[in-house]
Amino acid sequence: MRAVDVEGGGFIATETRTYGEVKRGYTAFRSGDIIMAKITPCMENGKTMLVPKVPGDICFGSTEFHVIRPNDGISGKWLELFLLRQDTRREAQIKMAGAVGQMRVPASFLQSLQVPVPPQREQSRIAKTVEELSLDLVAGIDSLERCRQKLHRYRASVLKAAVEGDLTADWRSEHLDLDAEPASELLQRILAERRAHWEKEQLDTYAERGKTPPKNWKVKYREPVSPDTDLPPLPAGWVWATLDQIAAPGKHALTDGPFGSNLKTAHYTASGPRVIRLQNIGDGEFLDAEAHIGDAHFQTLRKYEAKAGDIVFAALGYNLPRSCIVPEGLGLAIVKADCVRFRPSPLMSKECISSFVNAEPTRQRAKTLIHGVGRPRLNLRSLRTVALPIPPLEEQQAIADRIRGELAAVHEAEAALTDGLSHATNLRQSILHQAFTGKLLPQDPNDEPASMLIQRTSAGGKRA
Repeated sequence: MRAVDVEGGGFIATETRTYGEVKRGYTAFRSGDIIMAKITPCMENGKTMLVPKVPGDICFGSTEFHVIRPNDGISGKWLELFLLRQDTRREAQIKMAGAVGQMRVPASFLQSLQVPVPPQREQSRIAKTVEELSLDLVAGIDSLERCRQKLHRYRASVLKAAVEGDLTADWRSEHLDLDAEPASELLQRILAERRAHWEKEQLDTYAERGKTPPKNWKVKYREPVSPDTDLPPLPAGWVWATLDQIAAPGKHALTDGPFGSNLKTAHYTASGPRVIRLQNIGDGEFLDAEAHIGDAHFQTLRKYEAKAGDIVFAALGYNLPRSCIVPEGLGLAIVKADCVRFRPSPLMSKECISSFVNAEPTRQRAKTLIHGVGRPRLNLRSLRTVALPIPPLEEQQAIADRIRGELAAVHEAEAALTDGLSHATNLRQSILHQAFTGKLLPQDPNDEPASMLIQRTSAGGKRA
């Protein structure tokens, strides 16, 4: 599936294998066939293509492809373009069946699909015109995509400069104050506050039970995980600390979502408290993909609650660790399995922490903590050990302000690029609409009528 580009872009890459390796467990097709992804989201993304001329004419591929072989007189390019229409894809999506995340277009959809058929020569003229008009669009889309990649690289460079101290090097030279609290002392304050909170909780528990604390009760305190000693040097006044060390007081400051039967897709409702899922956790951005549960169910899961200002981590998928901040106005919410809610110490800047987590140097250091092939995962215990460089509090705030300023222009440019890509997609679909409603080109009265073509191919044409 990875070898087929979206929107009819053709093969991205192919490889050669022996027949013995592929004769079982693969879908066979040949040059001139059309292959169409049957599984979500590949079908919706337009992984459909006319197979080009290949050596030997024989191909094997994923079992997640439908194969369509046109009759004589029916242009493969014409069928490919018809299947790439958004209207066709929407119809196919409606007919999908199967489990959530594994839904597929049944063969019966294609068997019953009504396709407009013009005269044979007109099919070729229209397909050629669509291809010519699409060339400029494709060039424009490629240019927009290159711009987007440059913006991604720029954003990554800003975060890298921030986490390594280069972004505020000039700030430190102007604001270096020998009386200012270094991050090492800030960290000790955070750790002391955390221990004091634990001791108070323990004393309150003993008092509630009417018991006197035993002589050695304080030794039960679990110190947070310390960072490795093999870490790069830091700017003056900075210190290394783990996420476990800079968490807010309380045993649930860092917690993952409920697993198993406590929360399933079947529990979702049309409204109510929000469920924060992997789909919501963008790279530094909260994505508003809605899912809800009922109020009564929410009350049973309160320990997984996420509030505005909390940081949420993706523990499964790409770019781990990946985080964003829960926005204001979200209302009641919990995190789902494979998501982690982190409540930082109030003595820390949450914007600075989230940006440092998403920086490439942090992800490179965290690679050894990630497990799983195909489904990379970062468990809660490993996440606690992720080390971050901690600047003094005043510099944290300066870093957050500078990142916000640098990335504001990036967000604006990305929005403009998204609009441009959407316009190009809509324009391509408009061309396809014109093509399949007979409005793209004038007809040639000398062409053989399509009715005669259909009669001839039905009588003796080849079929898939």
